[in-house]
Amino acid sequence: MLKPILTSFFSLSLVALISGQEKKDTLKIETPKVKEFKIFNKKATIGALLVGDYANSLTKEVDMNGKHNPSGANNGFYLVYFRVNGKFAINDQLSAQILVNFADFKSDPKNKVLEIAALKWTPSTYFNLQVGQFRPYFGLEDMFPAEILKSYTWSNQYSLLGKSNWESFQIGAAVSGSLIKKKIPLRYYYTFYNGNGKNQLQDNDNSKNHAIRLEYDILPKLQIGINEALTKVEGQNADMFGADITFNTKLSKLWNAGFNSEFKYGTNISAFSAATLAGKTISNYKMTGFYIIPFISRTINENNKSFIEFTCRYEYLEDVNKNGNIGRFYTPMLSYVIGDDYTSKVSLVGVISDYSKDIINTNQYSSSLLLLQYQIRF
Repeated sequence: MLKPILTSFFSLSLVALISGQEKKDTLKIETPKVKEFKIFNKKATIGALLVGDYANSLTKEVDMNGKHNPSGANNGFYLVYFRVNGKFAINDQLSAQILVNFADFKSDPKNKVLEIAALKWTPSTYFNLQVGQFRPYFGLEDMFPAEILKSYTWSNQYSLLGKSNWESFQIGAAVSGSLIKKKIPLRYYYTFYNGNGKNQLQDNDNSKNHAIRLEYDILPKLQIGINEALTKVEGQNADMFGADITFNTKLSKLWNAGFNSEFKYGTNISAFSAATLAGKTISNYKMTGFYIIPFISRTINENNKSFIEFTCRYEYLEDVNKNGNIGRFYTPMLSYVIGDDYTSKVSLVGVISDYSKDIINTNQYSSSLLLLQYQIRF
């Protein structure tokens, strides 16, 4: 009687042991489940940015905007941005973005206010597609929003290229991607766009702008960018080349430093289009621009991520080579910042402009301004 019971006990124990081992082995080789893709997984985020200045001209007969204007106000407040940004995701791959600047209503809002209205498809890190109105990927300043600029506003170079429709908001399409997952520190961007500015009813000619940008991380904290853009204007070939470099390093627990620098050389389309000379040649309308912004910051409070930052942008700009007006600009800025994403910022800014030729009743006039700028984003 005892023998059959013991035999049954040992048999059941052996079966349980084998079964447990099989389960243990199964757990060892089990692979994690792939995240299920949902066609509809709607999400919406809304943000806003408010930026304003108080400006005081330190130069006689120059107004608060830096323009030679003997009868203009030499000091005052003005609103730079009141932007509302909306991002609307249908799922993890398909989303839309809208950006409007209500501060543009302070003057004629025609072809203003609406800045971004774009649809983006991101099936993988290697390939993304974007269509609509957005900033083409051409240059360092196209890669980040205004609120995290290391100076009080865009460079003069960026503004000039915006007038020529190489940069700033345009209507078109772009593809981009990153090879970081393949252990290749390279990102690529190609933009195909109308090249006649934002909020236009249609293109003004049959030519399109083609812009390509490549970014390569030489070191984890050192990045270079190369840009090339091409188009046709009045049947003549126009082009723009750019190169940029960024560096950021942590000096200690509290101190950070680095610099951004960018160079551009190519066709000043706005100057060529404005010229009334018969038989004009587009190769005579080249511009050159360069700037560098060194910066250093010190953490004040790690809990609210507040810090003090000092930057000083030096810029050289020749709007038309040989026959143009050379401008040199010095822009020191001291800021108190709360939030590592510049949630809140107060800055004291000096704006010193030095032109080879002072042209009355224009902004191309040597001057010095003092600005107090405030910023909040939420």
